[in-house]
Amino acid sequence: MFGLFKKKVSKEKVNQFCDWFCQNSERIIKSVSQAGNDNSFMMQVLDEVENELAKIYRDGYKGNIEFEYGFNKDLQKWDLFLYHMNNKYLIEATSLIATTLEAKVKDTWLIHIGE
Repeated sequence: MFGLFKKKVSKEKVNQFCDWFCQNSERIIKSVSQAGNDNSFMMQVLDEVENELAKIYRDGYKGNIEFEYGFNKDLQKWDLFLYHMNNKYLIEATSLIATTLEAKVKDTWLIHIGE
C-alpha cells in the first residue's frame, strides 16, 4: 500500500537524457576546456545539463539538482558525478543513468554516483 504512490523512474526519460548527453558530450567538454576564455558558454552548457537532468529528477524529486563534471588528469578521461542526496527516487535515477550512460561514453567519461 505504501509503495502505491511511489514514483518510478522513467526509462524513456533516462534514455533521452543519455542520448542527449552523448550528442552533446564534445560541446560539454569544449565548454569546460574554454572556460578561461568564455565563462558564459560554460555556464550556459552547465544550465543545459541541469535542465536535461531535471526532466528525469522532477518526476520524483523537488530539491536542488547536484552534479559536477571535469577532467581527470590521472585517468585522462572526463568525470561526471551524479549525487542522490540519500533520496530513494534519486538513488534509483542516478543508478539507471550511470548504467545506461557508462555503456555509451566509456571511452571518454567515467560516471560516478555519490551522496
